[in-house]
Amino acid sequence: MSFVTISTWRITGETETMSRVTELMRRKYFPGLLALGAKHSMLVDADLDRFAIVTVYPSRKVRDDAIDHISALRGEGAEEFGAKLMDAYAGDMLASSKG
Repeated sequence: MSFVTISTWRITGETETMSRVTELMRRKYFPGLLALGAKHSMLVDADLDRFAIVTVYPSRKVRDDAIDHISALRGEGAEEFGAKLMDAYAGDMLASSKG
């Protein structure tokens, strides 16, 4: 059973843009999450100054084994993105349209 995390962020930096956040995710943070065992990660433009990062892990154990590193990435990302972590959710994937 896959395990999913969703973190929501609000841009706080006056000069920060979603295009810069997107570039940082592609260049640095997606590879970092994949190196920690994630199967897939997505950046979602959620609103004017908000975005979400959705990451799928093969299991809760894989995510749990990497939790300290994930927390460190979130802290680093908050500074680099010019954004504040609003909420973080996690749970087992119950159903998916993807086979």
